[in-house]
Amino acid sequence: MLATFIRYPDLLSRYKKTASNLSVINGLQSITPVIVTAIEQLTSRQDLYSLTLMSWLKVFDSAELLLKPSCAWCPYCYQAWREQGQVIYIPLLWLIEYVKFCPQHQISLENTCPSCNQKMLNFCQPGYCSHCGEWLGQTKYPLKLTTYFRSMGCLSTYQRNISYLQELIAITPYLSKQPQIKDVYSYLHEHCVHLDEQGLKDLSFSFWMSSHLIAKPQSSDTACKPRISLHFLSEVFRCFNITPCQLFL
Repeated sequence: MLATFIRYPDLLSRYKKTASNLSVINGLQSITPVIVTAIEQLTSRQDLYSLTLMSWLKVFDSAELLLKPSCAWCPYCYQAWREQGQVIYIPLLWLIEYVKFCPQHQISLENTCPSCNQKMLNFCQPGYCSHCGEWLGQTKYPLKLTTYFRSMGCLSTYQRNISYLQELIAITPYLSKQPQIKDVYSYLHEHCVHLDEQGLKDLSFSFWMSSHLIAKPQSSDTACKPRISLHFLSEVFRCFNITPCQLFL
């Protein structure tokens, strides 16, 4: 995430103690591009946008892809990185509200220091408590995730959505242009306009599609069409058996 790259910047000091500042810096807020551009100019870098969700500003509904109000982390990742001499950082994936478990170690993401029992400040040194300075890494046994979901189907949906999120974040540096909501509409129009009523019913999100997407994309104002949720985009990937790379790269 961008806050990992820039530790306690004066430019962002007014956001440090607000509940929304992780979203302001890393998320889908209208001010995010302004902040990222300013920091890129100050650091003479052109790639800091890829540490944020900024590239997806015109695809996702910001209310649907929320960032956590404080930092979260996987203690097992921290411990493993430290023992292996790797860079300690805060992956953007950990900060997305939807992400509750580490996809690699299958343990809950933490947001409270086990030593002082306080939540992290939004800007902190990765791996260490922003209050007491204690190391946050530790080895934990994997959870049995099936006990946290109503059914295996819900667990499968969650894991599938996480894998899509990981790929969306991973492809960000390789995008030739900023993804637009019209890219999704155009794809769906091309692949659904020929379907009959039964064909649309076979798709779990058919009502939304038939009411918004089947009309030719160029025949209506894209700006008036709503941006989409992670769940909807995941359904597109699943139903058409495609990946984020295939749709956006």
